[in-house]
Amino acid sequence: EFSIKDTASITSFRISNTENSTIKITRKNDKKRWIIDGTSYNASKASVDLLMETFYRIRVKQDVPNSALNTIFNRLSVKYKKVEIFTDSESPLKTWYIGSPTQDHLGTYMLLQEDDIKSDIPFITYKPGMYGSLDVRFFTGIENWRSTKVFDYNNSNDILHVKVKFKDDPKNSYSIKRENEKVLLKNNNDQLLTDYDTIQVKHYLTHFNNINYNKNMMFKKKIRDSLLSISPDYYFELRDNKEITKIINLWKIKDENSETGWDKEYGVININNSKELLRIQFFNWDILFKPLSYFKKDITK
Repeated sequence: EFSIKDTASITSFRISNTENSTIKITRKNDKKRWIIDGTSYNASKASVDLLMETFYRIRVKQDVPNSALNTIFNRLSVKYKKVEIFTDSESPLKTWYIGSPTQDHLGTYMLLQEDDIKSDIPFITYKPGMYGSLDVRFFTGIENWRSTKVFDYNNSNDILHVKVKFKDDPKNSYSIKRENEKVLLKNNNDQLLTDYDTIQVKHYLTHFNNINYNKNMMFKKKIRDSLLSISPDYYFELRDNKEITKIINLWKIKDENSETGWDKEYGVININNSKELLRIQFFNWDILFKPLSYFKKDITK
């Protein structure tokens, strides 16, 4: 009775706990994207998929032994995680009350509520093939739920326009524009170029897939404002076929112990000129730093 066979019908779920922490993940929006309710943040696809699998595959392992019923029920009354699962109705289809794991960590104590009727008998639940308790899959922290994707275009044809700027090398800045089946390349002065490798330009657009940040930097206001007042070392502007534009400013981080004077591993970005600063790893972003000279035709071929 705990499981939901048609997970495609789920439109949102809300997780709360006895520490007064709550989060709701929903796809009730125009684009049907899973987002953190009340924000513009996409929810982590991996975390959503994990819960959908749990909603579908959860099973009752066994009844709670009579000798432990009162103890487990009392524990569930004091400390639990509440998971409300919604479809089209304003009332939840099912509500789970998730307690602690069993001593062997092969099961999780839970109560089920349906049609506003809460069971007074707890059960031991599990997911076949999984070792460990289910409660760790349900968390309420917004940073834990927030997707770290910055660019995630699996189909590069969805990208209409890209502008790339290098503060220290402006002559190698450029823009790419898609017109039907063609890709047009312009230099830093907005002049249309003709002598360039079209295949390399098209291939470059495929790199805007699985580009992430890895940490939200909670800088003090003074440090944050100081960094935001400096021109970014790199600038990306991307517009897609849904007319969504995303602007990324990227700053290098000073490192006096590095021979270059800069941190080789990490940089900091903001998105759409927000004051929120996010840390990125260059090994994930380096592929986007192609200069204009990279697209020139190889005349030796």
